[in-house]
Amino acid sequence: MTNVDNKVFPSAKLGVEEEFLPSEGTYVENGEVRGSLFGKVFIDKERYKANVIPFQKRKLGIKRYDKVIGEIINVGRSSSRINIKYINNKPIIPDLSAIMHISDTSKEYVSSLDDLYAVGDIIRATVIDAKTIPIQLETKSNDGGVIFTLCEKCGEEVEKVRRDLLECSNCEHIQKRKTAIDYGNVNIVAEF
Repeated sequence: MTNVDNKVFPSAKLGVEEEFLPSEGTYVENGEVRGSLFGKVFIDKERYKANVIPFQKRKLGIKRYDKVIGEIINVGRSSSRINIKYINNKPIIPDLSAIMHISDTSKEYVSSLDDLYAVGDIIRATVIDAKTIPIQLETKSNDGGVIFTLCEKCGEEVEKVRRDLLECSNCEHIQKRKTAIDYGNVNIVAEF
């Protein structure tokens, strides 16, 4: 027995993993099955699967190995959500949804993503899978990571003092981030 429900938006909760298995047009975040695109929900009750059928297929204009710039909108322990604003230094409208798993952030061991990134950070990343939505990103290369952020205490600009350590010029707060090699030398106005 199958069922087609109403419209859903990207990241809308469809259920939990105990109810449905994720399938096309869905993903799992913190045990919840969520829609990854705008479309209609298709629930297959016999196979316990949740799908989202897109209203209209569109070409994303993004491919593997493209360099993107985006804003981190959510940081969990093992994954982060990013709104892509630029592809290969060209602005895009609307933003594209992307995700980055902890294993794709650094060549070194990382115990939690909040050690490397925070909501509001502007990052440069490389696309590793453009066939899925959300798009999969990685920041393992030297040019991947935070290219701009503000102090998490007072909101002022921060400067790189050592590899992956930033200091606020106003309150002297030290914060850890996975920074791109050119952090502090990126023209944000031109690129972002």
